[in-house]
Amino acid sequence: MLIPFTTLLFASLLLLSIGYFMSLYERGFYWTFIPAGFFAHSFLIITVHDGSHKAITKTKFDRLIVNLSSSLIFIPFYGEHYRKYHLIHHGYTNTDLDPLSSTISKELYQKHRYLYIFLEAIPVFYTFYLIFDFNNRENTKKVNNALKINRIYFILSICISIIWFLIIKPPVYFVLLTLLLLNIISAVRNWCEHMGTSLEHKTNTYWFPMGFGIGNHDVHHEHPNLSWLTLTIGLLKRDKNSNPIKTLRGILFDKSFTFYKIK
Repeated sequence: MLIPFTTLLFASLLLLSIGYFMSLYERGFYWTFIPAGFFAHSFLIITVHDGSHKAITKTKFDRLIVNLSSSLIFIPFYGEHYRKYHLIHHGYTNTDLDPLSSTISKELYQKHRYLYIFLEAIPVFYTFYLIFDFNNRENTKKVNNALKINRIYFILSICISIIWFLIIKPPVYFVLLTLLLLNIISAVRNWCEHMGTSLEHKTNTYWFPMGFGIGNHDVHHEHPNLSWLTLTIGLLKRDKNSNPIKTLRGILFDKSFTFYKIK
C-alpha cells in the first residue's frame, strides 16, 4: 500500500499546487504558469507514466488513474494515447518502430535540426502527425493491433475534463500557457532520455528538475514496473551522464548530438 498511498499524496499536493498557481495568476501574477508547467509535468510522471506501466496499484485500476489524471489537467486525449505509444516505445526502443525516434523525426533532425526542435516544441500538431504516420505504415500494423485505445475511457476522459473545467473555471490563458510549457519540458526530457553523443548507450541516466525518478531511465527500461519512488531512491546513488542544460547545449550546437541507436 506504500506506493499507491505515496502516489496519491504527492499527486494531490502537485494538483493543489497547480490550483494555487492558478489563483495567483488570476490576481495578476502571470508568471505562475511557469511553476505550474513543471508541477503538471511531475504530476503526469507519477500518475500517467507510472499508471501506464501498472506501477501504482499493479492492477487494471491503473488505467483509470491514467485517464482521470490526464483529464484533471485538461488533456483528456493524452492518457489513452500516451499509454499505447509509450508501451510501444518500451518494446521497440530506438528502432524504426519506436514512436519517439521514428524515421521521419530522425531524417528531419539530420536535415533541418532547428525545424525539428521548433516542431517538437509545438503542442499536439507534430505529435498527431507522427501518430498518423505511425498508424499508416505497413510495418507497424502488427504492433498497432496489439495495443488498442479504449474508447470508453477516452470518452469518459473528455466528459470529466469538460465537467472539471465548468466547475473550477480556470483562466483560459493560464491553461494554454501551462500546457505549452508542459510540452516544451516534456520535449527536453525526451531528448535527455534517448539522445546524446555517447552512442554506446541505449538511454541516459540524468538529472531533471522535479523528475520524480524519471532520470533513472536506464533502470526504468530494464524494469518498467518499478515505481517513481523506487526509481527516485535509486537515482540518488547512480552516476548521471546527462541533464537538461547539457542536452540543450548538445541539441542546439553539437553536430555529434543525435538519436541513440538500437542495442
